[in-house]
Amino acid sequence: RTAYNMMIYEVHDFCVGLLDPEGQIVAQNTGGLPIFLADLGAAIVDGVQTFGPDRFAPGDVVLMNYPYICGQHLNNVVVYTPFFHDGALVAFPAVRAHWVDIGGARVGFGPGGTTEIYAEGLQLRSVKLYEAGRLNDSIERIIADNVRLPHAALGDLRAQIAACRVGERRLAELYDRYGASTIAACVRQIWDQAETLARQAVRAIPDGEYCAESFLDPDPFHPEAGPIPIRVRVVVEGDSFTVDLSGLPPQLRGSLNAGESGGVAAARVAFKAVTLPELPVNEGAFRPLRVILPPGTMLSAQPPAPVGNWSLSLPTVVDTLLRALAPALPHLIPAGHKADMGG
Repeated sequence: RTAYNMMIYEVHDFCVGLLDPEGQIVAQNTGGLPIFLADLGAAIVDGVQTFGPDRFAPGDVVLMNYPYICGQHLNNVVVYTPFFHDGALVAFPAVRAHWVDIGGARVGFGPGGTTEIYAEGLQLRSVKLYEAGRLNDSIERIIADNVRLPHAALGDLRAQIAACRVGERRLAELYDRYGASTIAACVRQIWDQAETLARQAVRAIPDGEYCAESFLDPDPFHPEAGPIPIRVRVVVEGDSFTVDLSGLPPQLRGSLNAGESGGVAAARVAFKAVTLPELPVNEGAFRPLRVILPPGTMLSAQPPAPVGNWSLSLPTVVDTLLRALAPALPHLIPAGHKADMGG
């Protein structure tokens, strides 16, 4: 409600979540972008690995948009804060929101013509903007001096921090009322219940191996190669569901790539759509899902691959996964989307 740019307050290009210190989703909002589904955990895991679980303090604020971990373009900045109860780190409220500019060669997003990440903007990998409540104004100046619209960017940043602080206050009310052990037991039960329902839904899908192909327009740097082939495979066996993305093309010179979490997110979006589309998002809902995704593909790109147009390739992979499942689930699978988004 306090965001400065229309990508957040009109397009709803954001997500809000509560995660445990292992990056597992306790809860995530509805109403945000589907392609933000259940991939905030990668940002938390990197922060815990970077700082160590004992080096967080009340009042910390961490920034993260590193694309080879978060899996998305640089505009999608994650802000999260640690929540403590009785001195123990128990959760992270987190907010991802699309900043209208993050620097780089073009204003907006989806830059054409980039061949490496450095042309696409400012990379922030597990950076503490606040430490124990104290602002690192040097980092704030770095952001302000590297974006075209610092007023909007810093306003959106403040809005994200404010949302995390609200999360901390609401968590404090819950923990003070019910206690840590009761809440932990409730979270485990929620996960277990979601897993049970998800496995029931998978068992309702006929066992089998389902494959499909689609394509994207040629990489502008290699037009002679022709359309980019998208090949996926889904294996359903009992109550387990495997998405095999090893048939995706190698990472491209152009900006249709995404980091590994992008590929995992594509699998999770498709899986959720055909199992429990109405159930709230939490980690238990994805326990039946296994993702095969070797490094170096279009959706598991390695540095310094550009990623600015990830929002064309990732939804196309989701569409192709749904197409693979259409013979088994004709009553659930919709028509394809337009596969065209830019800013």
